Amino acid sequence: MIQSVDRALQILELLRKNPRGLGVTEISIALKVAKSTAHRLLISLEEHRYVQKFGRESTYRLGLKFIEMNYIVTTNLNVVEISRPFLEKLSSETGEIVHLVLLDGQEIVYIDKVENSSTIRIYSQVGRRGPLHCTAVGKSILAYLGDEESSQLLNQIELTRHTDHTLTTREALEKELVTIKANSYSYDNEEHEMGIRCVGAPIMDHNGRPQYALSVTGPVDRMSDKILEHHIPMLKDTAKKISRSLGFIN
Repeated sequence: MIQSVDRALQILELLRKNPRGLGVTEISIALKVAKSTAHRLLISLEEHRYVQKFGRESTYRLGLKFIEMNYIVTTNLNVVEISRPFLEKLSSETGEIVHLVLLDGQEIVYIDKVENSSTIRIYSQVGRRGPLHCTAVGKSILAYLGDEESSQLLNQIELTRHTDHTLTTREALEKELVTIKANSYSYDNEEHEMGIRCVGAPIMDHNGRPQYALSVTGPVDRMSDKILEHHIPMLKDTAKKISRSLGFIN
């Protein structure tokens, strides 16, 4: 029984990697089982709508059941609840504030925040909104949106100056977004609030869209370039783990 379940799951994984479909012979060879065994498993999966048979060549593909399951899973995901253990671990490892934000229209919204005894009071609080162009989280989202959507947002938002370090020209911002996408992380070097530095990374939802982002935030005297370099691998790893927990497969 366990072996059959394992083989059925292997078939589903094979079909996920081969969206154009596979025949019974191809599947039996990949699984190293008899053709009759593969056929029996496929019939059972087809009866439960996990696979579908297409065309004269009788190739199998993933079935409509997964659309139904995807809807149920994604509509019941609680991003804050899923992310919280990862945020707490990252805050503990870095000793700094960790933020989780959501893209909402032309702004980001802080939806969770983890502090510890060494953190200081800063602008952010859960429920508060922030700009895209001068926060590490906002810029990381902008960098990973599709070109068309990113361009539309840049046409709509005002590049308001918050500090002497804020990027206020589209040319400068677009240049930085290219670097952010290449590196998979972003900086806020006192661009939104004087005395505060952040490093941020995008979080992908199940559709591969950067709907969320997280950051490590702290005062300038504790966030030197050397310290930030130490934090970045942990930040990127945390963003990847949360993305996977939300259903993103890369």
